[in-house]
Amino acid sequence: MRLLAFVLALAIGPSPWAHEKGEPAPSAAKASAGADSLALSANPRLAVIADAPDFALHNPNGKLVRLSDLRGRTVLVAFIYTTCTTTCPILSRQMAKLQGQLKREKMLPGRVMMYSVTVDPARDSAAVLARYASDLRADPAGWVFLRDNSEALLPVLDAYREWTKAMPDGEIDHPARLYLIDAQGRIREIYSLAFFDPRQAMIDIRALVNGGR
Repeated sequence: MRLLAFVLALAIGPSPWAHEKGEPAPSAAKASAGADSLALSANPRLAVIADAPDFALHNPNGKLVRLSDLRGRTVLVAFIYTTCTTTCPILSRQMAKLQGQLKREKMLPGRVMMYSVTVDPARDSAAVLARYASDLRADPAGWVFLRDNSEALLPVLDAYREWTKAMPDGEIDHPARLYLIDAQGRIREIYSLAFFDPRQAMIDIRALVNGGR
């Protein structure tokens, strides 16, 4: 039922998605320039987009992590893969900046969690994800990298409409999106990389943590 409601929400009115299949992902340079030029909203209006589809994936230590276990906390979910040379490194570095601010404000991990889900389980083994997280200085208490085998991961990618397309050079084309999920498990914002600014995400997270609507 939750997935059905999510799909119906997408069918009504303008699509909330960053870009659809067949449209090119933003270049790394464009994404970086776009974020730098964004005007920040001090009083964001974060409408409920849909219930966030639940998932159960494994962290690098093999522990099963369920999104629904995070009720009561604000959650940020991103989809990446470790061998990406274009958008994913930018996205992950921006999340690293956000992690630092969240820790300084003592919101992570107690009130906020961040997840990065690989879209390339064939190459992103548990060991590879662990090294990637370490290189980013990700605090495993608050920023968790998740994977599973292709069969288990595919329904999660489908639920979030995270399509993938293998490219001739070994890269994977996929939407560079982050999902901001409130303490009730509802999607309140979908950021595309081209318009993602950690400063605005921090404002939005504060609003949700402080009971904003």
